[in-house]
Amino acid sequence: MRWRVVLLALLLAGCGAGTGTQLPIACPSPGLLGEGADLTRYRPGGAQDLTGLDFDAKLVSINGSCKAGRGERSIQMQMTAGFSVERGPASEGRSVDLPWFVAVLDRQTETILSRQNFTDRVVFGRNETRSTVDSAPVSISLPVGANRQAGDYRILVSFQLTEQDLALNRRRGPR
Repeated sequence: MRWRVVLLALLLAGCGAGTGTQLPIACPSPGLLGEGADLTRYRPGGAQDLTGLDFDAKLVSINGSCKAGRGERSIQMQMTAGFSVERGPASEGRSVDLPWFVAVLDRQTETILSRQNFTDRVVFGRNETRSTVDSAPVSISLPVGANRQAGDYRILVSFQLTEQDLALNRRRGPR
């Protein structure tokens, strides 16, 4: 019986009991919206082929972390999106603006609870046609408590597409 008490005390000590060490906070896993992970733009009025290509961009990664919010009544999520961008022959400048968004959905009902829009600028160096960059950090606050936990949320990231952009992505399928 005595060895069980010692074993329990050692296990609790290993978990940080009484040391002020907090266990990691559960973090909802963000995902890419499949049809919105590509953004291809052509010169206005030009051909929609390689000669008219302004740029082609892809959402390639999402990185982030979570920590407990004030009074542990929220989860503070910090994340960045990774982009891969290629300038086309019709590109007239050395920068590209990428419109994108982060949506927070209720996992059960798929209802959009919040949405934040962003625009990140990618600047290409001299004679550079490809670039891989991360967005500026994005902060999201998710309320938690007795009625809502981290697993109740679904986080989606996508480019902000026009109807023509979406139709192109659907025609060519996932890349």
